[in-house]
Amino acid sequence: MMKEPLISVVTPFYNAMRFIETPLNSVLNQTYQNWEYICVDDCSTDGTLEKLREYAAKDPRIKVFAREKNSGSAAGGFNVGIDVAKGDYFQILGHDDELSPDLLENIAKRINETNADVVIPDVRMVGKELSEDIEDFDFVAILPPNKGKERYKTNDRSVVLSGREAFALSINCRIHGWACFSLDLIRRSDRLHEDLSNSDELWTRTLFLNANKVVFCEGRYVYLRRKDSICTKVNANSFNAFKALERLRDILKEKNLRNPEMKIWKKEVLSKIRTLSYRYIFCKNLLPPGEDVKTREILRQGWKMAFRACWHDIRFYTTALRIKTTARRYKKYLALKKNLQKKGMLA
Repeated sequence: MMKEPLISVVTPFYNAMRFIETPLNSVLNQTYQNWEYICVDDCSTDGTLEKLREYAAKDPRIKVFAREKNSGSAAGGFNVGIDVAKGDYFQILGHDDELSPDLLENIAKRINETNADVVIPDVRMVGKELSEDIEDFDFVAILPPNKGKERYKTNDRSVVLSGREAFALSINCRIHGWACFSLDLIRRSDRLHEDLSNSDELWTRTLFLNANKVVFCEGRYVYLRRKDSICTKVNANSFNAFKALERLRDILKEKNLRNPEMKIWKKEVLSKIRTLSYRYIFCKNLLPPGEDVKTREILRQGWKMAFRACWHDIRFYTTALRIKTTARRYKKYLALKKNLQKKGMLA
């Protein structure tokens, strides 16, 4: 007979009236019934808290907590959830995302089969809010590598990873963090840093590292990519990914993980530098007034970190050269476009 672990689903909400019924109904419609849903309101001003209380009045498994002060990120809400959760496992859920109806049932099944600390479901990335032309992207188990052979198959849900293996794969996002974690594991690990951008990524990677084993299951976490989300907004804070990477490097040193984890970390640093530098080149005109100087300082600090870590790696210099060349060509393009518009030759 299958045990039925209590799964605490936790969602931080902030001004989420436009999407609020999506996560709530996806939990209520689960085929698995032994759950509690912890909803943490982060000082919403659009009626979110009142709507949450309406749902809670209909089902006692929905528990609503209101923060007295806005935390500025989802990290504060997840920390409240950690404090009050009574379950055996902790499932992350964004305030505009949803769970497939069979997800918690499949998670419970894998917990019984493996006694793993972490169960990772499939993910569907939905981009319809960004553009109708963006196709949905399914993330099943482990993403395939660019090259090389490994002992496990990619996109194979039967794989069982050690904590260290999962940690290494998470550094460059070959496995995702929208997972179900043992509450015991969470309480043995550090909390989320509420003043740190991308603290959720750092947190889930730390949980992977401390886990006994990490497994995969059927069922789907549906992630909605929005125009006005923190991930898609263009502001200085959206470029500030380097403090989390520095903290990740510190963890690698503390655990004496030099190889292959440190190599993967260095590659991720170069990838992040490349991505954010290109984003600045093409989107700096979208930055709010007064944030250009702050953004350039953040990128400058990121480049310093990349140089200290990768000065001996030819990829650092080729990355820098490509970005410099791209910036120069884009500047020429903008000047030509302005000149043609001035002459009336371009709308």
